[in-house]
Amino acid sequence: MIAALVPIKALSEVKERLASILDPQERKALALAMLTDVVTALLGAASIAYLAVVSPDPEALQYAEKLGAHPIPEPSHTRGINASLSYGVYFLSQKGATAVLVVPADLPTLAPSLVDEVIQALPQPKGMAIVPSAEGGTNALALRPPQAIPFRFGPKSFTAHRREAVARGIPTVVLRLETLAYDVDSPQDLLRLEGAQGAHHTLALIKSLNIPQRLKGGT
Repeated sequence: MIAALVPIKALSEVKERLASILDPQERKALALAMLTDVVTALLGAASIAYLAVVSPDPEALQYAEKLGAHPIPEPSHTRGINASLSYGVYFLSQKGATAVLVVPADLPTLAPSLVDEVIQALPQPKGMAIVPSAEGGTNALALRPPQAIPFRFGPKSFTAHRREAVARGIPTVVLRLETLAYDVDSPQDLLRLEGAQGAHHTLALIKSLNIPQRLKGGT
């Protein structure tokens, strides 16, 4: 079984780098819109048999469950995204997952065809397929088996993940997919979404909040 895992932090803490243009409720709405686009893409991918969202936030988990994802409550002692993902992957392994795809919750340009492309590139019987971000991070990470390497999400995680794979003799495929090169962290990332394929819920929210006008007008 190939499973997908999406981490999302507490909704009160999401997208703090956008605080200059969005208030806390708007940042929360943006996070949920992006999560909707990510979950929708994963549910539409033929290669994914089980989808889960891991989070410390009950509201985020309840929202994800309504979308069709399985909620994984993050244990209270968990600290940081890598520990959260490690717990989520352990949970999925117990459910019978033989491979896992990790995708951040702020990648609204994800599409079912891109999900399937990453999974198809995943080496057998063990391996890693990784999509780097434009800034040297990791925007998609597929592992077979699910615990093939420890997670190293954070600054320059693309290099860190590759280093872990080399150290463990895990065959690696790198996919440089322009559509998945940018997640949403900065105001400029929001502008970059204009004209993007997919991201329907995120783009609708951006339009309703007049974000392009705010940014271009300097407000």
